[in-house]
Amino acid sequence: MKKFILTLSIIGLFTACQQQEKADFIVINANAYTVNEGFDKAESFAVKDGKFIGVGSNDAIQNSFISTETIDAKNQTIVPGLIDAHCHFYGLGLSLQKVDLRGTKSYDEILEKLKAFKEEKKADYITGRGWDQNDWDVKVFPTKEKLDKLFPNTPVAITRVDGHALFVNEAALKYSGLSSTKFPKKITGGEFITKNGKLTGVLIDAAMGYIKTPSTTKKEEIQGLLDAQKVTFSYGLTTVNDAGVSKSTIDLMDSLQKTGDLKMRIYAMVSVSQKNLDYYLPKGIIKTNRLNVRSFKVYGDGALGSRGAAMRKSYSDRNNHFGALIFEPKRYTEIAAQIAKSDYQMNTHAIGDSANTHILKTYKSALKGQNDRRWKIEHSQIVSPEDFDMFDNIVP
Repeated sequence: MKKFILTLSIIGLFTACQQQEKADFIVINANAYTVNEGFDKAESFAVKDGKFIGVGSNDAIQNSFISTETIDAKNQTIVPGLIDAHCHFYGLGLSLQKVDLRGTKSYDEILEKLKAFKEEKKADYITGRGWDQNDWDVKVFPTKEKLDKLFPNTPVAITRVDGHALFVNEAALKYSGLSSTKFPKKITGGEFITKNGKLTGVLIDAAMGYIKTPSTTKKEEIQGLLDAQKVTFSYGLTTVNDAGVSKSTIDLMDSLQKTGDLKMRIYAMVSVSQKNLDYYLPKGIIKTNRLNVRSFKVYGDGALGSRGAAMRKSYSDRNNHFGALIFEPKRYTEIAAQIAKSDYQMNTHAIGDSANTHILKTYKSALKGQNDRRWKIEHSQIVSPEDFDMFDNIVP
């Protein structure tokens, strides 16, 4: 009889194990928010291949799933992975390898950081990002005299926090084939800031493209993506929308995801150019488990802080200055018409009220009532009240 009971017990245990689904790991004793319609909470869940396969009570999950790893959350709060709807993932990674100027409170503080970076890295060309003259006591753009004196032979090109202005020294101008007096006097979609007919060192939007910097190596690009992943994972991000990347960067992301080195899920907006339009539109949407390429990032105008946002009225601190569109107006019509014939989205950066008006009208003309295409305006920072109803043309 004892042998019979033991046999039944073994059979029962084996049957129960067979009925339990295998999970990579199980979490118990959690304060887990499901973020479903009822915003219900659960105390346990099971995960397999990076996905939730069961959510419920401790008993329900442990009875239904089996795993070699069980994590006791000790009643800590757990939420689903966060998604950043607009970031510059690749740019973040590269910036981590350059001088960080975020939070600087003066021009002199920037100079000290640049000097320390030069001494530490022995850099032949100094690049960085993060300065914002609006955070300084003297809220005006810097001029390059001090920069020239400190770095007479080392090119310096540092980007404003919004990415729409660049501050350079004479050495960087020379490296780019320019000088304080030798530069394009008129360009579309940008501006060379001058004083007494000479460059101050501050370049806005399209003018930034005239400055040459050393190309990043593939090793630096790979390290940048992995560094960005480490930072974003630490904040609970599991998907990022990278707002404007090149084909080569997208290809690199795809290859690193395939090898398992890059685990971040990425919705990549292709930086618009005719070459990229000609390549991606015929191919159609590209979708893997971790990469989603289905949109083009178009640049409508600049930013407010660098006075590049396209406004209907002139800036209060710059009389008769209105900012500017990045492209000629007709170019937006051409781009929208091409994208409208495909399944791709058009995602356009527009901050000023004038830029938003133009892009909204462009969308309306191109979409012809197709308001389910999920075209976006990135930022929509300043919108004229009469334009709000125009958003009905791009959202269901």
